[in-house]
Amino acid sequence: MKTIFATIMSLLLIIGLAGCEKEEGRKITDYKEYTITVASEKVTGLVFSCGNNYVSDVYAILKEHSAEWEQLAYIEGFEYEAGYEYTLRISETSYLDHSMGEPAWTEYNLIETISKEKKTSEGVPDNFIPDWFYSDYCATVNPEFQYYIDADDNASIEEDINTNPMVTFNSLNCYMDNSWTRWFLVNEKKEIGMLGFIKKVNKDSADIPESYKNLKPEGTITGTMEWTFIIGKNPENEENAIKYDVFICNPSKSKSAGPKPVPYFYKDFTQYYQEKYPEAGVRTVVVRYSIN
Repeated sequence: MKTIFATIMSLLLIIGLAGCEKEEGRKITDYKEYTITVASEKVTGLVFSCGNNYVSDVYAILKEHSAEWEQLAYIEGFEYEAGYEYTLRISETSYLDHSMGEPAWTEYNLIETISKEKKTSEGVPDNFIPDWFYSDYCATVNPEFQYYIDADDNASIEEDINTNPMVTFNSLNCYMDNSWTRWFLVNEKKEIGMLGFIKKVNKDSADIPESYKNLKPEGTITGTMEWTFIIGKNPENEENAIKYDVFICNPSKSKSAGPKPVPYFYKDFTQYYQEKYPEAGVRTVVVRYSIN
């Protein structure tokens, strides 16, 4: 009986090892070739990598026999030049390798450039960012901003504040990703009106204007910063950037035992309105934004 039992266990061990060997190594699980059209301009899209979503510029492509544009993050071997519409033959190869951190992935490679035509592609969507990204991975800057006005003619300043695109974001929704590194101005159709990067630096509380005390943030202040909202796709280009003073606060009320800090954005418009309405007797104008 011991011999039979040992034999059975040996066979099971061999079968188990054989099964493990089958799982080892890299396998091609799917391969296909097809023709695509690549649009003349890249589009903002959402790329998933290493368990995270990243906003990036992607190719807008039309697959053969399809009338709907979709995104493709990269094509190995393809040298892209903006302003030209391409027709390419590419391969799509799916891999499986259990020794990798992400065991399944797909690679796209250029087989042949069929045509390259200087033109503006038509019907390309404004972006490929899905609605769920804004609701699940972004914070919304509260459109119901607050302001404080001290002037002889408060009414004129108040009317301007509520219609001024510099203050109202031109009626677009402002989103920031949860890491507070990217921002987007988006209309109701989820078309991007403007986007860019956020550069954050600490700021001494002594350098914060006294005028902000008229609109105290809610919660306990844990830090003061300056955030620069860089416009465009170059995170180093601060031309036309918009700066805000920021109070980082722990919420006074929260259902969570460890609530996430909340930034409150402040901008002093006193000088702006003194110059715009010199007869209004402007002494102080401050605007405060919070996030939802």
